[in-house]
Amino acid sequence: MKTKKVLLWAIALFILDQIIKVVIDKYFIEVKFDIIPPLLYFKPSFNYKYSWINSLFGLGMGFWTHIIIFSFVSIMAVCIYDWMKTISGNDKLLNIAFVFGFAGVISGYIGTIVWNGCLDYIYLKPLFVFDLKDLYINCFLVLFMWYVIKNWKQLQSIKSNEMFHHFKRRITIGIKKLKLK
Repeated sequence: MKTKKVLLWAIALFILDQIIKVVIDKYFIEVKFDIIPPLLYFKPSFNYKYSWINSLFGLGMGFWTHIIIFSFVSIMAVCIYDWMKTISGNDKLLNIAFVFGFAGVISGYIGTIVWNGCLDYIYLKPLFVFDLKDLYINCFLVLFMWYVIKNWKQLQSIKSNEMFHHFKRRITIGIKKLKLK
């Protein structure tokens, strides 16, 4: 799968996440019902603390802290994906993992800006309320770990400074392209 196709799928998942949130906000914000009792419930609520980690641990991180974190994570995700594609070629598992990863990051980033937090709507009793973005991120983590386990021998043979040099080359090429325009 080409990088462009990975990004298109990620954008499609992001759009699905946002459409669901708009519909819930407009028509179902006050509705609550059982999905799989006694475990899962539909229970919409706004999380104005920007992330469940911030809410769970009471870290007090604000809007700009989250914007900076999402920006950093976005840049790192693109760099790591680019680097891993050079190692393993066009690995389907890696591509699918990053479809979910990019969708989760985009949803979190845009959600923080547009919703000034997050509209969560699936309640995992008694733990927390989450949304599709959180599922995307968890799918990414599971698939990425599976990819790492599957390719462990190949990944072990890589020298630790190779990734740094790859990033440096890519940044240099990107800067040269910008100067040419």
